[in-house]
Amino acid sequence: MTPLTRPAAPAPHRASATHGAALTFETLVEGQAAHDRLRMHDDTLLRVVAGTVRLTIDAQAHWLRTGDEIVIPAASTHRLASAGGVARIVSGLRAVRG
Repeated sequence: MTPLTRPAAPAPHRASATHGAALTFETLVEGQAAHDRLRMHDDTLLRVVAGTVRLTIDAQAHWLRTGDEIVIPAASTHRLASAGGVARIVSGLRAVRG
C-alpha cells in the first residue's frame, strides 16, 4: 500500500549572523560592588535597557539612563554600577581590527 503522505522535509538550518559580536545581558543592583573591567582587544557597546547606570571609564564618570548607549574603547578600564535600584544593560563586544 502506498503511503498517503510524504515524509516531512528537514527544516532548513537557521543561524543568526553576529558579524563577530557577542551580546551579554546583565542586571546591576544598587549597592553591589563595582569591579574594574578591562577588555584589551575588544571595543564594548553598552546600552541601558532599564534604570540608571553609573559608568566610570578611566576615572571619568558617565550617567546613563534607559535607551542611552556608549562605546567603551578597547584597553579602557571601566566600572559599572546601578545608580538607583535595579538597572539592566546589554553589551556587545567587537574585536578591534588592526
